[in-house]
Amino acid sequence: MKSTIRIVTLATILITARAYGQYYFAGSPWSSTVSAQSLGMGGVGTAFITDNATATIANPAQLGLFSLGGGLNAATDLTGSLNFSAVNAGTSLNRIGVKLPFQTSVGLGYSNISFTYLPYSGGPLIVTKKIGTFNGVSAALGLDYFIKIGLGYTLKWIDYMPFYGIPFRRTGEDFGALLQIPITSIVDHEKERTFKETSGIEPRVDFNIGYDMRDYGSYNPNETLFTEANLGWSIQAGLMSELAGHSWDWFSVSWSMQAGASPFQTDSTIAGIYGTDTTWNYLEWYQKGLGHFGIWRNLIVGSASQSVAISKGGEIGLGEFLYVRTGEFNYAGPQTYKTFGWGLRLDGLIKTLVFLKTLSPRSPVTDFFLNHVDLEYDFGRVYDTAYFGGETFESLNLVVR
Repeated sequence: MKSTIRIVTLATILITARAYGQYYFAGSPWSSTVSAQSLGMGGVGTAFITDNATATIANPAQLGLFSLGGGLNAATDLTGSLNFSAVNAGTSLNRIGVKLPFQTSVGLGYSNISFTYLPYSGGPLIVTKKIGTFNGVSAALGLDYFIKIGLGYTLKWIDYMPFYGIPFRRTGEDFGALLQIPITSIVDHEKERTFKETSGIEPRVDFNIGYDMRDYGSYNPNETLFTEANLGWSIQAGLMSELAGHSWDWFSVSWSMQAGASPFQTDSTIAGIYGTDTTWNYLEWYQKGLGHFGIWRNLIVGSASQSVAISKGGEIGLGEFLYVRTGEFNYAGPQTYKTFGWGLRLDGLIKTLVFLKTLSPRSPVTDFFLNHVDLEYDFGRVYDTAYFGGETFESLNLVVR
């Protein structure tokens, strides 16, 4: 019981703490939406735990949690204006002979983002062309002792052409932390008999808290490249049974929310008011401090404000095979962008076929895929033409255990 109290106390401190960060624009190629899976759920990526390789782009601490299981994952997306790819590998130090009092793991990764915006006109903004490439190398640490903790760091090399101005090169840094609290495991640890031992069905409830600081050190008011920070939470739950010696999450549901605030401000005026020039002039300035957002109003209630951005979304999974997602971005003013997505997993398909007795659980092919390889397809779409021209995102993710 004491361990449960300590964990609940830690979670309470993290949730009620004052958070500082920066606001980023919807569809920004350096924001958390660089994933078809994430985009389907409104762009959440800070605290939604997944084995998708591109999750490291949103929060490098994801690599720390992935490394606890060991293995390799790689993902890619080839859309019209935004291309991204990532590959990560991790291993448990305990499994290679390092004696530690609790499970510890390390991970290394590489990620790339490249994008080209074609001419676009919206309101006062006219973009002739915007291109950029981000290359990042990540390192992460994972810890598992009742709760799981991921800590991650990414060093980036950035080549960027802003909306206006001249191209530049710069380095940036990402920092991330991710905490996973397996509520059902903690409760079962305090009991003499688990629910699974009684019914054969094991409920799973995880509560997650994540924080990331993106592109730190790359900001310059004349280059319009933003440092961003997000604080988020998610609940991931499911009903599990044992199938062919493996756990099968035959029904799952999740919900995630994250918020970010920005000190970066932009004011604009039309020069033609005082002359014949009708172009728009922008005044960009950096207010003192990092800005802040309120935990209750923004992160729990999910209410956006003039300086706070909110992303929220959920997912329903059936048989670990089919996933349906929905979400929305909420930004300053009345702007709300709805998203939708879905995904398929090879691992879940094989388990479903084994359950239906279409595949033999003792087949070498079945055993190979269930133990070593999984392939995931994800689709995501944002219902607004102002960002990515209303494009869809499609990605493939390979996991090798």
